[in-house]
Amino acid sequence: MATTICQVPEGYPAEIIGYAEPWIVSPGDQVHIKVSTTASEYSHRTVRLIQGLDAPHAPEVRVEEITQIARGTHKGRFQQSHAGSYALVEDLGFTSKDEGVKLSFFFQPYLLSAGHDQTLVSLLGSNGVDGVVVLLGDDGGLKVRVGNGSELEEVPFTYALVEKQWLHIDLNIHKDVLAIAATPMAFLGHCNGEYHQQSFKLSKPITLTTSSILTVGATRPTLDTRPTDYYNGRIEAVSLNASCAGTLRSVLKLDFYLKMSTDSVVDVSGNGKHGVLVNAPTRAVTGHDWDGSETDWTKATYGYGAIHFHEDDLDDARWQTDFTIQIPAGARSGAYAVEVKNADDPTVLDNITFFVRPPPTSVAKVALVLSTFTYTAYANEHMYDESRSSSLVLTGGLMPRKDENFKRMERRGDLGLSLYDVHRDGSGSVFSTVKRPVLNVRPGFYHWGFDRPREFSADLLMVGFLEQVGIPYDVVTDHDLHARGVNAIKQYSTVITGSHPEYPTLESLNAYSEYSACGGNIMYLGGNGFYWMSVLDPANPHRIEVRRCDQGVRTFGMPGGEWHHSLNGQRGGLWRSRGRSANHLVGIGCCGEGFGPGVAYKPTEAAKDDRFAWVFEGIGSDELVGENGFGGGASGDEIDRWDPVHGSPETAVVLASSLTHSELFGLFPEDFSFQDYWDGLLGPNTNKIRSDIVFMENKAGGKVFSVGSMNWYCSLGWDGYKNNVAKMTENVLRHFAAM
Repeated sequence: MATTICQVPEGYPAEIIGYAEPWIVSPGDQVHIKVSTTASEYSHRTVRLIQGLDAPHAPEVRVEEITQIARGTHKGRFQQSHAGSYALVEDLGFTSKDEGVKLSFFFQPYLLSAGHDQTLVSLLGSNGVDGVVVLLGDDGGLKVRVGNGSELEEVPFTYALVEKQWLHIDLNIHKDVLAIAATPMAFLGHCNGEYHQQSFKLSKPITLTTSSILTVGATRPTLDTRPTDYYNGRIEAVSLNASCAGTLRSVLKLDFYLKMSTDSVVDVSGNGKHGVLVNAPTRAVTGHDWDGSETDWTKATYGYGAIHFHEDDLDDARWQTDFTIQIPAGARSGAYAVEVKNADDPTVLDNITFFVRPPPTSVAKVALVLSTFTYTAYANEHMYDESRSSSLVLTGGLMPRKDENFKRMERRGDLGLSLYDVHRDGSGSVFSTVKRPVLNVRPGFYHWGFDRPREFSADLLMVGFLEQVGIPYDVVTDHDLHARGVNAIKQYSTVITGSHPEYPTLESLNAYSEYSACGGNIMYLGGNGFYWMSVLDPANPHRIEVRRCDQGVRTFGMPGGEWHHSLNGQRGGLWRSRGRSANHLVGIGCCGEGFGPGVAYKPTEAAKDDRFAWVFEGIGSDELVGENGFGGGASGDEIDRWDPVHGSPETAVVLASSLTHSELFGLFPEDFSFQDYWDGLLGPNTNKIRSDIVFMENKAGGKVFSVGSMNWYCSLGWDGYKNNVAKMTENVLRHFAAM
């Protein structure tokens, strides 16, 4: 493989970043640490993260060094990822007697001018001057480069391409004669362009070598060279024949529909020339013959034979390992980090975060479930990038917070996209991975737009709180619930969610439901939870897939015919659309969000009932709950309300509701109807935008306490946990844990 080690770019600022592989481990496991730095040397130590926010009113920053893992220093090196997806087939089987090739395929360009040539199909030999390459030129035209053993001769094909118009290409080269034809494919009777063919006399005959490999979507003469000229668009049905003495011999015929849920590409010629996909291009997309008659690829007999390649796909950064640590056999569960610092300037540092599962000997009765699927979904999001249609426009005169975390994400464009970004060609990103530095999963992270801790950094405020109250607890992850189901949490009396458990898989959601049905207690201390369906790749658990469709707050939506996940064929979208809204599980469901400051909760009349005195112990009967926090009051960011229309049990008790939110908060699109256009969709104009604190109990004795706000933990940590949000949280936790 091509190396990821390179020179530090000229003028590049001081930096050190890295990632751990695997991301989630058990006590006793090894963790490989991969580092990129501008310094010649750096130091490292391993810590358990307890609280990472360094800000006014925040609790003390706390870490616990793991002394069983030795500190160390290492020579520094700068590493960059090679983004871009393609298909690769090795050992084509050309012989010295072969005199030419016949190549055909369909393609649909999504970006005609990429600032570089884009390879459709490449058949180069190891010296780079044998074989043939078919490209989309930066001028928007097709061209062919033919190798004759000493150079690549370029042949232009004068055909006017149109973005997203499917074309079929037939290329035939025999000795020094090249013929090429392009046929536009009609969709429902309409197409752009006409059939066109041309023939050329080459200066020298084509040469083919036994070392030739085939790449689709990029040029790569050998496995040791870095791919170039990545393509942005779809390709389908690549067929290759070799010619010898006027006779054609089948080499391969690739059917991209087969093994849809894998990284394999299948040769159906009978020659066994199967290939692999690199960097997870998008499968389960519509092809040249899709007509809308079937929208589920698992049921279709045609229409889904294409793969969408992107120059900014990244599945595995493939950085070289700098050193390996071993987690002690008796390590506590939790969030950990290898803290790395540049030797020439120790203020330049990074916390390379990973997670350790509970040891089998744990006797804790409380578990905090860290939302690792949500962390993956948001990994390295680029919603600040105004050049993309997926950019998030700040309202109310707010400006992005451009701190060092922001600047690192902005300059490290080689680290891939999140599930909130669109690719450079405008198509939506459906995969996200943690085999790369995830720069927003850091203990002190402040979100650039919401200007507050978010996701992981907010969840660490809860870890610090658990340490302070002294109740024994374990940390488990979404991935654990997916892999083990309810067995991952059934030993605990109480399970606490993260601040944003947005992306459950069917398996992890079922784990929560079974846990509650068996009498387990749930503290849902977040917002926008259990919202989008996600799918974990069973062969590559570092990768999740999300198909955004039907409704929901989103930065893009998948086009018709592409709503079913490639990994398991299940339809994507909201859990509400499958009858599994969060309301059923935790009594409330997401309804609104906003950039503006959060607001406090006001207790309801029901809160005065003696049955709930334990919730409000130490809190005044008329006292507002959560007036302060990082990002305003405790109800803010994304918020949830009790609503029996969407499945909230009528028996659930609303103990408090948020005060009126400002016009910087809007109603979720799936939550408004035609009439709401007249009543208003912003905070002051509708009571549908609110957080509700809810308590409920099921027949098995399982209790649920839900707060419906991503800001809850931001208020929990205010003034070092000396506030009534912390008091209420402790009241409920001690009550539940004692059950």
